[in-house]
Amino acid sequence: MISQGSDNSENVSQWGNLLSDISLRRLLIVQWDRHQKIALGNVAGRLGFEVTICSRPSDARNLIDGTSFDSILIDSKSYDDELKNFLKWISSIGKEKPYVILAMKRENVGDFPGLIRSGVDDFLFVESKEEELITRLQIMESRICQRRTDLENFAKIKRDHNRYESLFLESPEALLVLKNRRGKVIGVNRAVKSVLGYDGKALLGKYMSLIFPQIFGKDGHATSGEVLSGSTILKAISYRRPDGKHMYLDIMMSAIPWDSGYAVMMLCRDVSWRAGEEESKIKDSKDQALARFAEGIGDEFGDLFTSLGGNLSLLESAEYLNEESQDTIKCLQQACERGREIIREIATVRGGRKPKMKNKLDLPDFIRKTVHFSLFDYDKILPVFNFEKGLFSVMGDEEQIRQMLNSLVGNAAEVMSESGTRNGRIIIDGLNVVIDEESPLPLDVGDYVHLTFKDNGPKLMNSEIDQIFDPYFSRDKSVRGFGLSRAASICRLHNGYIFANPKEDGGACFELYLPANSKNDFQASGERSNDLALRVLVLDDEPHICSMVEKALTREGHEVFCVSTGKAALRAYDKAEEFERPFDVLLFDLDVRGGMRGDETLAQIRAKNPGVKAIVTTGYVDDTVLENYLEHGFCGILTKPFRISHLTSTVERLGHQKND
Repeated sequence: MISQGSDNSENVSQWGNLLSDISLRRLLIVQWDRHQKIALGNVAGRLGFEVTICSRPSDARNLIDGTSFDSILIDSKSYDDELKNFLKWISSIGKEKPYVILAMKRENVGDFPGLIRSGVDDFLFVESKEEELITRLQIMESRICQRRTDLENFAKIKRDHNRYESLFLESPEALLVLKNRRGKVIGVNRAVKSVLGYDGKALLGKYMSLIFPQIFGKDGHATSGEVLSGSTILKAISYRRPDGKHMYLDIMMSAIPWDSGYAVMMLCRDVSWRAGEEESKIKDSKDQALARFAEGIGDEFGDLFTSLGGNLSLLESAEYLNEESQDTIKCLQQACERGREIIREIATVRGGRKPKMKNKLDLPDFIRKTVHFSLFDYDKILPVFNFEKGLFSVMGDEEQIRQMLNSLVGNAAEVMSESGTRNGRIIIDGLNVVIDEESPLPLDVGDYVHLTFKDNGPKLMNSEIDQIFDPYFSRDKSVRGFGLSRAASICRLHNGYIFANPKEDGGACFELYLPANSKNDFQASGERSNDLALRVLVLDDEPHICSMVEKALTREGHEVFCVSTGKAALRAYDKAEEFERPFDVLLFDLDVRGGMRGDETLAQIRAKNPGVKAIVTTGYVDDTVLENYLEHGFCGILTKPFRISHLTSTVERLGHQKND
């Protein structure tokens, strides 16, 4: 133990430079006899330490609980259970544990191993002089400084580890760590599930050849030399997820240090939007080419059929024609009429039919009425409407927008009916959206109405997406026509955009965007809308009669709906009333095969609406109904065969009487 008579005053000046780096300030001295504690405290105080002295380990524990000490100097002469418990408690403090120096006699050196295990950091012989005390203080200071440095470095490493681990785990791109030159997965982040569709833990230990055979060989080794070197970028790799969804990925690889060697970090980024942009450009180019082709075909064949039809009319009036020649001319005229019909359909593809008159359309009510009427022949198909409150109105040609909706809904209904879908549903959603400059859609910036038409019919395949809006495309090879190409053309004419998506759970999803109504961007067309247009319900069991009447009246701007049975006529009439789009005129054939006659059907309608206006048509001139048609509720009569001009004038005269 340090002698109380030691001369320290001379040594302090000699050790000044040596002790200048000691920054330790708080020292606790425990279990020393009174004179020795005072002497040791004086030495430590002169060296710049803030010294606290206590007599027992229990007192030291209370002091340490309330104050932070850098070191403790404790005497081992009473090395008993109390001291053992105290040293055990000191060790339990952890990284904030003070540096412990134990003072002991030289003859007790054999106790070193047990004392070290008990948490002692250094030893001081009781017989040591002041020089040795200073040395021990220097050693203590050096070790404590090193401990602090190590703790700070460890804390920094831990912070960096947590930071980079968070960057790795939370990255929106899928990140995988692959072992060495092989594609064995040894690390994954959370985005692997959302991007690649695999549970990350399930991939650990697997080889990437199972997922990307075009990049990694079947033996698990990368097939690209650049990949082997650990630095490569692969653009727009086609990838199909386990759930069947097709997408495109940019894949980047780079070598990173790993254990005693290196590993390959693989980053997978979903760039389907970019591929979609490129596909959209290709589609727009195809649409433009198709429109130009349709324009040329429409002009050329329009002239051709005009010439053929005119010459056939002249030939038909020749006196020398026999009956066979006249029948041949009639067949040719029918063929010409079909050609004219096709030319009119081609006009919708070429975009030649501009909207006649843009009216403000409040979509929720307009869509409900149109869809319900389109589906009145499909009892097992239910429409479901989900419209955002305050849905924007749009400006458009009412008749063309109705045709577009009819095409979309009718296509879904036909597909579901032909496939035998039970409990068919067409879900129609409407939302207000804003298209900004960063949108991948080929639309001008502004407000739009986003409509989606989803059904639960047969799954729309990816191979069909690029063809679904093409003229004459159909799953049923026996069906021909312009199908959804008419809907796409009308949407484009209204500065909108339409596309199709396959649903993961089956069915098809059509999405379309229409510009929202804006007071500043609307300027009415110079053409007037047909305010005198009539809605006509035709009942006739002869398809060619229905076709002729529909063409004749539609050409005059009227809306015609044809049915072949009295039961269908009753349903159509009720549906029209339900949707608040009633028929103005009924044109009923008197004799209908396989069901109710025209007068019987009218009688049921008149029971609901006595003021209905109806015209009777028949080829049987001696029928008693014709003699008393007014008594049977008819307002007019057309005897077959009748002239088109007579048909039109009779319908219009009767239909417009309410305006007189």
